[in-house]
Amino acid sequence: MTNANENSSTVFPSSEPGWEPGVHRTSEEGELLALSPAPVATGERAVDVNAWIRRKNEAWLDLQNGNLLFGAEFSLMFLSLSLLSIGFLGFGFMFIVGPNQFGHWDWEAPLFMLVGNLLISLPWGLYMHFLGNKAVKETPPVRLNRQRREIAIPRWTEGKEFKLPFWTENTAGIAYILIAFTIAAVLYAPIGLENNPEEYVQRVRSYLLIALMVEVLVVGTYLFIALRLKKKHDPKLIYEIHPWEKLVAYIETKHNMGPSLMATHTVLTLAIPKPDDPESALAAASINVGHETAGLAQWECIRQFMENGPEACPDPKDDETLAHYKAKCRQARKDMSLLPWLGKKVGDWFFQRYLAHIITERRIKTLALKSLPEELKAWSAPLPQDQWAKPSEALQSLNQQLTRAYERGLRFTRMGPVSEWQAGREAKQRSKRGRGRYQA
Repeated sequence: MTNANENSSTVFPSSEPGWEPGVHRTSEEGELLALSPAPVATGERAVDVNAWIRRKNEAWLDLQNGNLLFGAEFSLMFLSLSLLSIGFLGFGFMFIVGPNQFGHWDWEAPLFMLVGNLLISLPWGLYMHFLGNKAVKETPPVRLNRQRREIAIPRWTEGKEFKLPFWTENTAGIAYILIAFTIAAVLYAPIGLENNPEEYVQRVRSYLLIALMVEVLVVGTYLFIALRLKKKHDPKLIYEIHPWEKLVAYIETKHNMGPSLMATHTVLTLAIPKPDDPESALAAASINVGHETAGLAQWECIRQFMENGPEACPDPKDDETLAHYKAKCRQARKDMSLLPWLGKKVGDWFFQRYLAHIITERRIKTLALKSLPEELKAWSAPLPQDQWAKPSEALQSLNQQLTRAYERGLRFTRMGPVSEWQAGREAKQRSKRGRGRYQA
């Protein structure tokens, strides 16, 4: 999901005259199909084609895209690589060499691989893990509240991202290498200086330990202060709340042409226009839907929830849940022969899929909701049924008319602007009434 949280320099389509559902417009990059305002029925079946629906209950629906499971598997892959390198390279080399003349095993190779993985694989795995957590926090969900008939779209407050002083990629690399080298030196000093007096070896190790403590203290203190400053100055997450029936929604099909290739992709966009500048979006969210028909099906998921309740809207996909993974493993054991099943289990272990599903569920159920503003949580609280907002009579009447028209074979994508369709429908009704009076 892409959130457009900054001022848009392009012309916002709803600012154009005659913008209404059913309108087709040609933009600089492709074609637009207007869906709202007002959010009328399109006659398409509600299908969560792109797994945009993340959570839903009786009061609200969350839209949040992203393959969170892949990120968890990728970070846990470093754990498997560490175990494999220690087991095959470390212990394998130790067993190949065998015990010495005194019957003692040489533990240098496993120790070397263990320290190497602690200094290389572990930091990279943790870096990818926290990068995944950061991505979840920075792509907050779009929330629709059917009881209030409002939509809340996230955006980040304007402001320049705070950069840590004196801290660049080169500085971070040098600090990492320096600390890693000092740790390795502390651990391997007795081996490298085994022919020297013990007092000398201990003195060298003491100096190295002091150097390591100074390095960790300096870097740790700097990062602690700098990250607190960064958190204070970074843009803040806020939600813009807008009436559902005034939401701007459209499907845009873009054509990107290169020297030898033309690519087409289709995007469904939900947007809130700026009150003082209707040519720009105050907050927006988009998702790639692949095709206009898929975009209409995705839009119908949202519209059906707001108009007809959670039962009319598809449930969130359970592909990233631990229960689904366990059920899939049980089914695979029944359907697969022994050799392919063993191959699958090796792949599951290498990517640590069991643990990856646990991490992903935590991110979906806890982490993604933890960073939401308190104002949104209060806005999402259920209301007594007598306080629920009601749809406008105009929208209800129009949806009833459109539903009957779709049953007769009308297609939303071919009917043109709703106002013109209504005008043509009323003209036909007057013509029929006129012929009836003439015949009478």
